[in-house]
Amino acid sequence: EKARGADIQIVYSPLDSLALAKDNPDKTVVFLAVGFETTAPTAAATLLQAETEGLTNFTMLTAHKTAPPAIRALIASPETKVDGFLLPGHVSSIIGVEPYRFLSEEFTVPAVVAGFEPLDILQSIYMLAKQIAAGDARIENQYKRAVPDGGNKAALAIMDRVYESADTVWRGLGTIPMSGLVLKGPYRRFDAAE
Repeated sequence: EKARGADIQIVYSPLDSLALAKDNPDKTVVFLAVGFETTAPTAAATLLQAETEGLTNFTMLTAHKTAPPAIRALIASPETKVDGFLLPGHVSSIIGVEPYRFLSEEFTVPAVVAGFEPLDILQSIYMLAKQIAAGDARIENQYKRAVPDGGNKAALAIMDRVYESADTVWRGLGTIPMSGLVLKGPYRRFDAAE
C-alpha cells in the first residue's frame, strides 16, 4: 500500500498513533492493532484515550487473537497427537492460568505455563515430563514471578470493556470460533472496518 502512495508509519506504541491523529486532523489515522492478549489491553487503552480526547479522526483495525480457543481447536482435532503443552508466559501474564483448565479437565492433557529464559524452559519441560511420566494431567504455573493465577485484573477489565469475542481466521488453521477480539458496540465508531 505504501508503494501505491498510502501514508504508512510504524509506531512503537499505540499511543504514537494518537499523536499522529492530533498532528493530522485532516486525515483519518488507522491503527492496526495486532497480537494476542499481551497487546490487546494497550490498544484498548489507546482507544479509550482517543475517546477521552474527542479524537474523531482516529480509528483502529483490530486483528487481535486469543490463545485458549486456538489451543482448544488444536487439541480437539482428531489429527492432533499432543502429550502436553508448554503454555505462553506473556499471554498468561494477562489471562492467568484458569482459561487453560479445559486441557486437563476435558482432554486430560497436562500443561505448564512457561517463562522464556533458558532455565524457565528447561524447568517447564521437566515439570511437563514429570506429569506425563506419572500419568497426571494438571495445569502448572512455572512462571509464577510474572503470571498470577487470576491474571492481570486491570488488563482483563479494560479488554472486557472494549472488546468482545468473535470468530476469526487463523493462517493455516482456518476459522476458529470466538478466538478473535472485535470492538464492542459502543466503540464500533472507532472500527476502521466499519
